[in-house]
Amino acid sequence: MLTAQNLPAEVARLAKILPPFPRVVMQLLEMLRAEGLSLDALTRLARNDPVISSGILATANRLRRINALPDIHDPFVAASLIGLNQLRRIVVAAAMNKFAKEEKGAEFLYDHSHAVAVVAHELALLCGVSPEKAYVAAILHDFGQLCFHIMDPVAFQEVYKMSAVDGRLIEREAQTFGVDHAQIGAELALHWELPEDFVSAIRTHHDACVVTSKLQAVINVAESVARALDIPPSPKNRLTQLNAPAVAALGIIWNSPEMLDFFGRCRAIFRQTYLG
Repeated sequence: MLTAQNLPAEVARLAKILPPFPRVVMQLLEMLRAEGLSLDALTRLARNDPVISSGILATANRLRRINALPDIHDPFVAASLIGLNQLRRIVVAAAMNKFAKEEKGAEFLYDHSHAVAVVAHELALLCGVSPEKAYVAAILHDFGQLCFHIMDPVAFQEVYKMSAVDGRLIEREAQTFGVDHAQIGAELALHWELPEDFVSAIRTHHDACVVTSKLQAVINVAESVARALDIPPSPKNRLTQLNAPAVAALGIIWNSPEMLDFFGRCRAIFRQTYLG
């Protein structure tokens, strides 16, 4: 069983077993912090990865086909068309996709993490939070579940299956492993030396009343909204509580025209980007 005392040591051990996705995230975070980040720098990264490169071309060519224009085949030209923000998102999405394929059993993280990332990005745009930071933090928010999968895949799948019926995932994880996935995910973020607002966002993404920063509030609310919108569609999607202080901190008015447009935009972006 994991405890507060042995958690750092156990996470350090588990981190050595995880696939190399965190290094990609750290590289991207460094790029996000850099001043004067150039399109050329990200494109050079993309050209070295066929998955990322193909994602850039596919995104740009979808836009061109809408206007009856011929496809292009140069990643730099494609990146110039779609812009830095979309390019960053493609890099993170491709990294997560590769990560899930390399780690057997990690596919359960993939669609939900991207749904929350889409919602967090769009919510951040409305609430004065960096959409790039919100997107990356949302991609990472459930990584603690992967640790449980590595520790005992049979026990974790049983926890996951039972919680789909009653929604008591956090409680069942703590009963089975000693901590829940938000706690172990936050410890993993500390081990990777991620920014403190990322750590707090991961640690409290299921909390009903905690607000530590606007980024944390965005991730917390995005987790709830993704489930409420049923993206991706799943019987596990149930909204049992909503962090009212986080909603207030972000200035959200649910029945405003901006939020009604936001709901439709999240569904459309998720459908277009991840379901083809």
